[in-house]
Amino acid sequence: MLNKLKRVWELPPKETLRKVKRILAGKGGTMDMEEIANSPRLMRSQRFYDFFSRYEAILARTCNWQPMDFDGKRVLEIGCGPQMGFGPLAIWRGAESYSAMEPEYDPIILETPDIVDSYFLNVYKDLSGIYGWEKPFKEFMDDLRARTNIVPDRLIGTTLKGPFDIVLSNSCLEHIFDFGKSMKALYDICAPDARYLHLADFSNHRGTRNPFDDLYTGHPDEYLKQHKDAINLLRPPDILHAMKAAGFDAALSPYAPSPEFFSGSIHCHWSDRYTEDELFLQTAIFHNNVAKQA
Repeated sequence: MLNKLKRVWELPPKETLRKVKRILAGKGGTMDMEEIANSPRLMRSQRFYDFFSRYEAILARTCNWQPMDFDGKRVLEIGCGPQMGFGPLAIWRGAESYSAMEPEYDPIILETPDIVDSYFLNVYKDLSGIYGWEKPFKEFMDDLRARTNIVPDRLIGTTLKGPFDIVLSNSCLEHIFDFGKSMKALYDICAPDARYLHLADFSNHRGTRNPFDDLYTGHPDEYLKQHKDAINLLRPPDILHAMKAAGFDAALSPYAPSPEFFSGSIHCHWSDRYTEDELFLQTAIFHNNVAKQA
């Protein structure tokens, strides 16, 4: 409880009040529609296009990445958030279907006027401006209702069967525990030629001046005891190794290192296992095709 309350202190006052009320009321699972509609961050309609286009631009520079083709593909997103994340983009670009795993999602969002007439309408206008006006707004919303399937599952034991042709996640891998088993479960539902793109955030997720403040001062067991299940503390090489061990032909492209303003000590657990470049890489993209036989 206290850890959850600490994480809301830097939010705008109205959003903070809603979150505190939700925490004190013991509300888990899906998010309130009012909370979503009143969140400037969640209601920014360009957010997921900005994420996706930025990641592909980085990969085009670092590894001759070819843009993803969504046409006719079955898309899976891990941890899509309450507004189905990359789903509207995937459906707009011709995906056959979009599936996701997200405990905070509530399908009522597609029937909530305050959100449909603002967030989804603005997403529609933005994508129409970028890709061309291909369909009426009503048809776009009908597609979102008919061609999406979002479940509150974890990767291990998911009810989603696949095979999926494209797999995406945005700041999700660092929150997955039982990571090796989870990657094997993901590998098992990927198509033989699936493509994937995962942005991982290795910071402490706490809004400190340096994103790694207090993270490396002690043994990870001490940090996990204090902060519970916020992040799994896997560093970039750990995620890359686990993905490869699961069968993925995975690669890592660094995004943003953040050593600035770090002044704390580094416990030997960290310094003995990782280079400074690995410890202070805040964001990285994991990508490439799936190396498996048809």
